[in-house]
Formats: sequence, structure tokens, C-alpha cells
Amino acid sequence: MGALKKRRRFFRDMSLRASYVVYTLLVFLGCTLLCSLIINLADSARMRLLDQYVQQAESHVIPEGGYYAVTYGDTLIFTIYDASGAYLESIPVDYSRATPMVDADGMVISLVPTYRSGDRMKDFALAAVQTMAIPVCYGAGAIFCAFLFFRRKLKAPIAVLADASGRIAASDLNFTIDYDSRDEMGALCRSFETMRRALEENNREMFRQMEERRQLNAAFSHDLRTPLTVLKGHADMLLAALPDEKADRDEMVREVQTMSANIRRLENYTEAMTKLQRLEDMEIRRADVGEGTLLRGLRSTAHILCAGKTLQWNETVTKAQWHVDPGIVMEVCENLLQNSARFARSSIAVTVSDADETLCVLVSDDGCGFSPRALDQAAKPFYRARESGEEGHLGIGLNICRILCSRHGGELTVANNVKGGALVCATFAMGA
Repeated sequence: MGALKKRRRFFRDMSLRASYVVYTLLVFLGCTLLCSLIINLADSARMRLLDQYVQQAESHVIPEGGYYAVTYGDTLIFTIYDASGAYLESIPVDYSRATPMVDADGMVISLVPTYRSGDRMKDFALAAVQTMAIPVCYGAGAIFCAFLFFRRKLKAPIAVLADASGRIAASDLNFTIDYDSRDEMGALCRSFETMRRALEENNREMFRQMEERRQLNAAFSHDLRTPLTVLKGHADMLLAALPDEKADRDEMVREVQTMSANIRRLENYTEAMTKLQRLEDMEIRRADVGEGTLLRGLRSTAHILCAGKTLQWNETVTKAQWHVDPGIVMEVCENLLQNSARFARSSIAVTVSDADETLCVLVSDDGCGFSPRALDQAAKPFYRARESGEEGHLGIGLNICRILCSRHGGELTVANNVKGGALVCATFAMGA
């Protein structure tokens, strides 16, 4: 049973060209055998029919040493002579009644009766079968070979690809193209499946970006309401007070200062919004960077940003080079370190590792950590925890980190330490 499966698998995985050659040879051999069988059977039937009339033939024996002569005219005449040349007899041949036959030794002349009408038609039909056997058999064989090749090698993959094309055209990518063969059609199906996966990933990425843009626009609109409301309120107060000169100079200065502060806040929001939108189109430029060079840069940045805090630095490095975009890695790490420095009470820990073709940077602190709501919302744009108490903080740092990690083939995760404090992990794919 196993040998049969292996044999079937061998023929299924055979290339289209080799398969067509094999099918052609097999069909050619089959047609040759069939054609030979048909011709031999028809010939045997004709010989049996002829033997029936030969047995009824009128035979004339030529004596030993004798001979015969043939005279052609209105009637064919055989004249028999003995050994001395003496005339023995004349045999006129009427073709409407008989056909003359001379044996191989030339010693017997037989007049075989002419076929009757039915037998003549039978002999003609058998002769036609013999004549047409070769073109009919090989023509039918060529058609059968094409049908067999299509059915065995093309029908199934074409049906699979046609169904896949229809579903893709209908924007349905929730399927897989499964055609288990190593021939050219199998390779085509695998290429189609690769294209489907790429389309599915692109669609998911597009929907993800659309959802992020929607959330970004919603967050941006929500955060703009406060400064706009403040500006509108103070503008209305000024418009009401200035015509009647009810406001003194100091009060007007305070109003203008408040409006100016909110205008700067609007400018900061607009700049942040522009930066976030540019991140989606940022090109990742990976390069082979020596781990020592990048680690020195990360350590130096950490010591500067975490000044005044106790910094614990841990490394689990196995590679001499990292295939990453150093600018992206540095920007993400700077944001994480700034956040930890802002919320840590006294100590910050940084761990860098490079297992499984992934660069991982983990930053933790001994601060208050993330609230349950912040664990879900911290990486979203313009999110600010109430306990942060920073009015000028826009809440886009972790969102920038998440976008950059995603662009670099990694991800950003936020959690809390077991003993309290925040724990943020950024990963970067080091593939090509």
C-alpha cells in the first residue's frame, strides 16, 4: 500500500513536460497494440471469407514439366501445355463469375468464384477497417492523451486557482490555496497562495492603519476641544469687556496670556499630529550595526536621561552584529527611558537581548506603574494618565514607540512589575 502511494505521489509530482511525454508514450503503445489487434482480426476475417470461396474453386493442374501461357484480349485465357509443349487445354476466365489464382509453385490454376454481393460488402468493410485503423486509433489516442493530461494534471489546479481568483475578486481572503503537488501547477498554486497571504497581510495592515488613523483623529479632535473652548470663552470675555472698557490692563494681560498658552498648546497638538502621520510612511533602513557600537550609544543615552536615578544595565547578547535601523532603535529607547525617568522613584533597569533574530529592549522602573485602564490605553495617541499630573505632556511617546516597533517588524508591550512599577518591552525584527 505504501509503495502504491509512493508511486502515485511520484507521478503526481512529475513535471508537466515529463508527464505529457509519459502519457504520450503510454497512449502510443496502447494505440499500437489496439491498431495491430484490429488489423489482424480484420485480416483473419478476410482470410476466412476467402478460404470459403477457395474451397469452391475449380482447379486445373499443370503436369510435371508443363507450363501455361496467358492470352490477354476481350477475355483472359490460360493455355496449358505439357512438358513437350503439346497443347492440353484452354481456360477462359469470366471475371464476373470467378477470379484466377495461381499457387506459389505455378502448378495449379484455380478459378475462385467471385464474392456474392453480401460477402463483397463484408470484405470491403473489413478492408476499410484495416485502412482506417491507423489514423482512427492514433487520432483517438491523441484526443485521449490530451483528455488524460488535462484531467490528471490541469483540471484540479485550474479549478483551485479559478475559485481563488473569484474569492479574491470578491475581496474574500479568508481561505487558503491547498494543492499538494511539486509540479509547475503546484508551484503556481503556491505562488498564488503567497500572493493571497501578501494581500491579506496588506489588507490587515491597511485596516489597522485606517483604524489607527480613526482613533488618532478622534483623540486629536477630543483634545482640541479643551483649548478651543478656553480660547472661545476668553475671546468672548474680551469682546464683551473691551467696548465698555470694563476690564483693567492686568486682567486683559492675563486673558491674553491664557489665550497665548492655549494657542501654543494647539500648535503642539498640530505638530504632534503631523509627526504621527509621518511615522506611518517612514522607511526602515536596516544595516549591519556592531552590537558594541549600538550598545555604547544606548548606555550613554540611558545615563544621560536617567541622571539622578539608579540605573541597572543588563545584557544578554550573542551576536556580533545586529541587522536593524539604528535610528529607529535609538528613538524608541529614548522615549522609553524618558518615560521611566519621569515616573521612576529611584531606580530604572534596562535589559538588552538578541535571541531568535529579534532585538529586545526591556525598560522597567520602580514608579507607580500602569493603572488597569492605562495598560489598555497607554500606547494610544494623546493618552495621559490622570495621575501623571503633567499638563504639557501630550501622551504620544508610547504611541510613537509602538508605531516604530511595528514598522520594524516588532511590537511594543506594556505591563507592570510584580513588585510594582512599569515594565515596557520593545522588540525589533533583525531579518532582511
